[in-house]
Amino acid sequence: MHGTLEQLRDHHPGKWLLIRLDGSDAEEGTLLAADKDPERVDRELEKYSRQKLLHPGPLYVTYSLPKGQELPAFAL
Repeated sequence: MHGTLEQLRDHHPGKWLLIRLDGSDAEEGTLLAADKDPERVDRELEKYSRQKLLHPGPLYVTYSLPKGQELPAFAL
C-alpha cells in the first residue's frame, strides 16, 4: 500500500509499521510491514536493510496509535 504517513497509520491502528519513504524528507511512502509484534517489524527492517542496494530509499519505523489511546509503555 502506498500513501501518506497519516493514511498508512490510519489504516493500521495499534500496529508497528515499516515504511519505505519516497525520499529523505517525504511524507509519503510504501508500507512494507505492519504487525502488533515489534520484533517481527524489526526482522523485516533487518531484511530490507540488507536489500537496500537493490531497493534504495529511506526506511521509517513508526507506531500507529489507535484514536483515544496512549503510546504503550514498551514503546517509550
